[in-house]
Amino acid sequence: QGSSLYGLGPAALGTMPQAGRDVPYSERPEWKDVTPVPQDDGPEPLAVISYPPGFQEVHGYFRAMQQRNELSERALALTSDVIDKNSANYTAWWYRRRCLKALGSDLGAEHIFTDRWARDCPKNYQVWYHRRWLVTEMAEEIKQKSKDAQKAQEELSALAEQELGYHMDCMQVNDDYKNYNGWSHRQFVLEKFGLWGKELPFVEDLLTDDIRNNSAWNHRHTVVKKQCWPVTDEIRQREIDFALKSIRSCANNECAWNYLSAFLGEGEGKVSWASVDQVEPLCQEVLAAAAAVGQTCRFALEALANMFEARGDVASAMKQYETLKEADKIRLKYWEWKMAYLLK
Repeated sequence: QGSSLYGLGPAALGTMPQAGRDVPYSERPEWKDVTPVPQDDGPEPLAVISYPPGFQEVHGYFRAMQQRNELSERALALTSDVIDKNSANYTAWWYRRRCLKALGSDLGAEHIFTDRWARDCPKNYQVWYHRRWLVTEMAEEIKQKSKDAQKAQEELSALAEQELGYHMDCMQVNDDYKNYNGWSHRQFVLEKFGLWGKELPFVEDLLTDDIRNNSAWNHRHTVVKKQCWPVTDEIRQREIDFALKSIRSCANNECAWNYLSAFLGEGEGKVSWASVDQVEPLCQEVLAAAAAVGQTCRFALEALANMFEARGDVASAMKQYETLKEADKIRLKYWEWKMAYLLK
């Protein structure tokens, strides 16, 4: 197939010589039959935007395509130029999907098209949504075309693993392991292809690299809920032990303390703070180490307060809150509220 198909020729992939890409649409023979539709800002626009060269022309032709409802190869190619000018243009992505469906385009080629966009614009919701749609379509295509169930499953597994690897690649390339859009895409892939059971080692590797990665901690909890919920006593204890071990290695890491509270307290899947013997000695150990260098740890103080509350030891809990009022003054009103609530 020719490289110009599907809007995925050199222009779409960003490899066309600049001189070729600079040819205005009005001077291209294949667009002579189209009259661009200018942007209508009204008779007295409040703030006129100064667009970069070519922006208005590309969008003028794009508006014309929409009015004509033309779902053609040239319309598909045009969407790549619109996206190139503004990758957050959700209408361009939506129209591109309509063209792909109408033309029966090569989804594998489209997969390549989206690669650079998520890497270069990782916080762009539109490109991640487009890729999610694309993966869904590719999976359906595999199911429909394959007559061998085992081969189809192998292809689906390969597609899923490719997407999970791509998410990791995007995080590494951008040195950003906390991108919400990327994590949402990963969870979509895990859910769609039933891969939650293999995910825990991946999360543990991330937390080994950065124990403060709150996104990885959040993902770990999601993995646990997807793998075994309602949580068993064994799994709960495993996660509590993991959090306690992490706290011991980095006591001021709020992520680990928050994760611990996901399994202790009141609510679904939780047990009482007073039911885990390791909590109190660890908190005392952390506070002693902090005091030795003239500091404290508000997370350990709050954990002790929770534990004393669970035991019904109001006086000891109040003592922790009094200390927190001094140690964590930015939350003074919150600690006062906690004390008042405790005395009700």
